[in-house]
Amino acid sequence: MTDTMGSKSGKENNKDMDQTSDVNKNKDKGKTTNGTKGLNPKMELKAVPFDPRFPNQNQTRNCYQNYLDYHRCLKVKNGDEDYCHWYKYVYTELCPRAWTDKWDDQRESGIFAGRI
Repeated sequence: MTDTMGSKSGKENNKDMDQTSDVNKNKDKGKTTNGTKGLNPKMELKAVPFDPRFPNQNQTRNCYQNYLDYHRCLKVKNGDEDYCHWYKYVYTELCPRAWTDKWDDQRESGIFAGRI
């Protein structure tokens, strides 16, 4: 019940507080003790460093360029994956898996549009 000023009585206020705490309890389900949901607490998250050639938020060209650079590097270094691992790391972090799978299929079929 509200009084003439529009404020709630003590009972109604407590009821609202109980509902709020129920919502907060449901939000906390499934979280680990450190507050991360489903992440290994020992896992270190790293982002791809800034590349001044691609200053915009859209990183599509960065993804594609690193995919090309990785395969060019493999070609020049006779398949030395250890030497070219940086490019692979960057493109696997930036590119959707569906894109790289499609590009791999196109390269194998000989119809890939990029110059490698």
